[in-house]
Amino acid sequence: MHAADPLTLQLSPRVERRSDSGDVLLAGLHGALRLNRPGPALHSLLERLANGGGGREALCDAVMTEGKADSGTDLARLYHALDILERKGFVHYRLDAGGAPLATFEPLAPGFHLAPFAAHARARLSRFAYLRRAEDGLILECPLGRGRLVLHDERGPALVALLARAHSAAELSAVLCAIDEGTAQAFLGLLTSAGTGAATNADGSLAEDGNLALRQWEFHDLLFHARSRLGRHDYPYGGIFPFSGEISPLPAIRAPSSGARITLYKPDIARLQESDPSFARVAESRRSIRAPAERPLTAAQLGEFLYRVARVQKIAAADPADPRSYEGSLRPCAAGGAMHEIEFYLTLLRCEGIEPGLYRYDPLAHELEAVAPLAEPQKRLVLDACRSSGASEPPDALVILAARFQRMAWKYRSMAYAATLKNAGALYQQMYLAATAMGLAPCGLGGGDSDLFAEAAGLDYYEETSIGEFMLSSRPPA
Repeated sequence: MHAADPLTLQLSPRVERRSDSGDVLLAGLHGALRLNRPGPALHSLLERLANGGGGREALCDAVMTEGKADSGTDLARLYHALDILERKGFVHYRLDAGGAPLATFEPLAPGFHLAPFAAHARARLSRFAYLRRAEDGLILECPLGRGRLVLHDERGPALVALLARAHSAAELSAVLCAIDEGTAQAFLGLLTSAGTGAATNADGSLAEDGNLALRQWEFHDLLFHARSRLGRHDYPYGGIFPFSGEISPLPAIRAPSSGARITLYKPDIARLQESDPSFARVAESRRSIRAPAERPLTAAQLGEFLYRVARVQKIAAADPADPRSYEGSLRPCAAGGAMHEIEFYLTLLRCEGIEPGLYRYDPLAHELEAVAPLAEPQKRLVLDACRSSGASEPPDALVILAARFQRMAWKYRSMAYAATLKNAGALYQQMYLAATAMGLAPCGLGGGDSDLFAEAAGLDYYEETSIGEFMLSSRPPA
């Protein structure tokens, strides 16, 4: 390897190569590239990248000196071809130190830029950077960038820890004697190219610190946004059914428990279609109403509300011959993939005809299933709702949306939780419209205590717990 280039360039193992009528097709997660009838020199370059790789200059010089350069190929053309492969994100960059791999830079999406780091500059980690385990290694990533660093041994995390504060390559080398200054400088180049850190200003701050938009992003919000959308990662995405054939999908209808059951009132939907106020009137008059009326909610009103919002209209059976087929259902509200992974739990305080307590709604039988009496954990759920909404009086009923997370994760990758939140948003609107049409008092809430709900309902936090809360009461006079 040339002394001027400390990085080993390698073809990404995710890039597939195949021949097609004399052309070479390269396909990766970031797109495809067709090389029209490449000569021996380009074939040799690809083989070298796929089998060990090398420095940029060393690779091109080796191809030129091994006698495979044809009349149409010169050194400039080889560099140009290599540049195209790099810009497509088909190349990884490995940095060695002391004869062993230290870190590898892996592009996550087209648009990244691998740039050298100035010798005397200082760098610091972004506040959005994070280090996590992946299989037997560690990965450093950041939603600001389009690349990640794979750290191969304990020296990488040691460098990362030092970069919580600004350091130059010389300062890093002085602290970690196993890393020479040139290697430290190359590491900083990879770190900043990945977007996990950046060169600092004279006062030790980063450009992101003065960016008004970035200052208003929370770490977890930006990470969630970047990783649940396409553009800044290469992780499996969408309906790819990652557990098909390994784990059975959860059924469309949650299995009942042994709790006592209450059959709910079923309204006449045909009559409601004739007598309900118009959609325009309902949509325009929708408001959040936090105060309940003197008269409590009735069992008939609760039954009609749940029937309008969440009942099962039809079950779509799975095809046993298709490992990707799963049981779905049709309900009044839309849900991604017809999964309907969200369960309705109700903490009832005042409901004529139904004892106070925590209940689960069975959308197929249109019944309430008793979960727990109205004890301290259930009362705290309502108190939290009052604090969250600023209400001075508790609602008649607190509707809690709880997701069966694995139902979505069985089909979707990267976007499963984001899709669940979208489904919750659709349910919020459905509940608002139904309550408004019925003359009830609805109020959606922005947050809640999922651990407390798991305790109150006796559920496993990781299998099924709350993602949304909604207050419902009888409506006071205007």
